[in-house]
Amino acid sequence: MITLAELAKNADDKLVQGFVNEVITDSALLDSLQFDNCVEAGGSTLVYGYKRVTGGLTAAFRELNAEPAASDLTFERVTTTLAILSDKWSMDRVAQAAAPDLYEQYLTESKCAIVRAFTKEFINGAPKAAAGNGPAVLGFEGMAKLLAGGATEKTAAADISTVTQASALAFAEDLDGMLSSLMRQPDLLLVSSATKVKINAVCRALGLGTTTADEAGHQVASWNGIRIEEVRDAAVCGTDVYAVCLGMDAVHGVTLKGDSAVTVSVPDWSAPGAVKSGDAEFVCGVAVKNTRAAGVLHQAAAAAKASAK
Repeated sequence: MITLAELAKNADDKLVQGFVNEVITDSALLDSLQFDNCVEAGGSTLVYGYKRVTGGLTAAFRELNAEPAASDLTFERVTTTLAILSDKWSMDRVAQAAAPDLYEQYLTESKCAIVRAFTKEFINGAPKAAAGNGPAVLGFEGMAKLLAGGATEKTAAADISTVTQASALAFAEDLDGMLSSLMRQPDLLLVSSATKVKINAVCRALGLGTTTADEAGHQVASWNGIRIEEVRDAAVCGTDVYAVCLGMDAVHGVTLKGDSAVTVSVPDWSAPGAVKSGDAEFVCGVAVKNTRAAGVLHQAAAAAKASAK
């Protein structure tokens, strides 16, 4: 098991260290996510198999001199194939010499592209088989698909298109109801910028709003102690609120064995050739060890609009 922060510390490559540190500074999800780094890169496949708990054991009182009633832990066998998330960019050496700040912008945007793509896949991922001869797939299964039709997929009765005291109380009940269906209190809520604005309004109406500074100095909003992570691409979360329990018994990442999850390449500007290329790669997947490790709350107005189409 490893976190990306630990991976950065262990990396011999300073480029990888800097890249990963920038990634986890920008993404609370990737900063908090633990990765099972056990998949062999030299194998014929990049498949990770695990058991997903679908039902827990039960306990009950027993009579004196009587055996307790037995119960079974139920689970399903699940596999996920690691995907290769990458970006590549090109730049003319004359442009680099004339505008070194543009070169820095390419490096920054490379990091941002990885964060955006991972977050999008984490929510909406639907893997596709790669066209090549290798075992790789394009993407991994996201929360929207995993949670569809499950016990932790809920739709709010409250409409917070306009936040009032009454609608705020109703929405709080809906959200807490979804959270109570999870295996424990989640570590993150993932929402769009627009939904975060609405939740902030709900918090103000109910006097619940709390904001603290994280280690990087960013102001972090929370709902009853649960960090709210803003997903700035509105199309990723829509009006939904995703809740995730992170950990090796809940939702965690999967990557290659050792410290080779992330690779970063930058151009050698002194080498022959007018146009140079750089790239970054992140070999990753996601495992959901318990069906109640994540949940989603669909908002009433959006659900009604979708059903009317």
